[in-house]
Order: sequence, then C-alpha cells, then structure tokens
Amino acid sequence: MAKPTIKDIIPIMEDIAPPDLALPDDKIGLQIGEENISVDAILLCLDVTKNIVEEAKERGANLIIAHHPLIYTPLRQLHFSRPPVDAIKEALNSNISTYIAHTNLDVAPGGVNDALLKTLEPDLKIEMKEPLLPIRDKPDIGLGKFVSLEDEKDLWEIVSAVKKRLAAQNIRVGGAENHKIRKIALCAGNCRELIYPACQKGAQLFLTGELGYHSLLEAKSLGLSVIEAGHYETEVVILPFLKQKLEEKFKEKNWKVKIFKSEVCTSPYLTKSLS
Repeated sequence: MAKPTIKDIIPIMEDIAPPDLALPDDKIGLQIGEENISVDAILLCLDVTKNIVEEAKERGANLIIAHHPLIYTPLRQLHFSRPPVDAIKEALNSNISTYIAHTNLDVAPGGVNDALLKTLEPDLKIEMKEPLLPIRDKPDIGLGKFVSLEDEKDLWEIVSAVKKRLAAQNIRVGGAENHKIRKIALCAGNCRELIYPACQKGAQLFLTGELGYHSLLEAKSLGLSVIEAGHYETEVVILPFLKQKLEEKFKEKNWKVKIFKSEVCTSPYLTKSLS
C-alpha cells in the first residue's frame, strides 16, 4: 500500500498516545475529516491555526496531527473571521483533516514530558527519574516527571541550560530563590495543579511552561523555585520525536507519505523585549 487512509494511521497514533491515558473530558482523536480519506502528506504542529492550515496546503498535506485540540469548548457561533472557526473553515474548504493527541501524548512513554526531559538531559545529568504523579493503575506512567540530579546545580546554571536547550526567549524565574538544586519536578505546558505533588516529592525546583501569578505566589510560600520556560517552548520539543516515530512505523508498512514538522511558531508571545 503506497498511501494509507486516516483509518490506517489512527491505530498507529493510538499506539504512540493511547486514548485511555487522556485526562477526563479531554478532546482527542479525529476532529475534522473522515477516516476513509487517503493521506497524501502529514503536518505535525502544536496548535491548529489558520496559518497552520495554510502551511499544510503549501506542503501538500491533507492531514494535520496536532497537540492542542482545535475544538475544545462548545462552539456557540460560527464567526468565520475568529479562531478557531477561521481555521475550521479553511480546513474544510481545503479538505484537510485534523487529528489531536493531547494529554494522552503528554503522559505516554516517549511523549511530551519525556521529550522535554530528553532535550534537557545532556545539561542536567540526571541520576533518577520517575513520574511526578502516577495515574490510575499505571505506576510507571503519570503526569510530569520527578528527577534527581547527579550533583547539585545552581538555580541560575539550570536557567541558562533551559534557555539554551529550548531556545526560550521569554523564560521567567520565580517562587523561592533556592540557589542549590538537586531535585526537580518537570511538566510541559501549564501544570499548576502539580505544585503540591512536586512539594510532596521533595522538589526544590518546578520546571514548567507556565504557572501564573497566583500559582507562583503559592509555590514561593511552599519554598519551591519555579522556571517558566514557555508553554509553546516546553511542548514543541515533541514534534521531532513524533516525526521520527511515525516515519519508522510508515517505513515498516512501506507507506510513501511525507511527514513535515511545522515551521510556523504558534506561540502568542512576542520575543523582542522592550527596553
């Protein structure tokens, strides 16, 4: 088979990011399209925006596999100039389907948090790692990661390494000013609900995408340092790993389908600082 259908690709994605690992009420799976469509090429991205759909068209991709759901809350109106409806309209008009792997990809082995840890590992020199908050009956799988370093590192040394490895332009440091760090809780994206599990594990630093003002105050009161490295920056690291996995699976099946990693940065933050 030279070209698979979406129906053929879904089991592969479900093997990479099992649906049963998703948090309750998460919106995952095929959101636009139909399963019997042949796939010409695939575009991998974090967010499905109108610019992403246009990029898919330019690359000849008729399937977008994204991390963040295009449709998450109920649509109360179809205003064609406003997101996400502008992207939905563009996708429908261009016969481009969208598939979502969200919290199931966060939690899955080899998923978003594993990709973040692997990206940072050369500088952190990790001695031990385990899930920060194991889920259900899977003690080896969970939300976030808890790691112990081989040796203590200065907080600002870790900040420098994170900034370099993630190309994080808007990195922020908050919470308590612990200068010597050995135990780190790590979670890509927005993980404010994991502050207390991090403290219970004995973490001195919480490395995440974003927490927010009040959660930072809470972390500070608990004696926890925080590095906010950016929601986009901590999650986009999954794309090259996902691309490699899909290419290996497709090669096994002799599927001639190109897989592209999006070159469009969908982060809503500007990187040029004011001075």
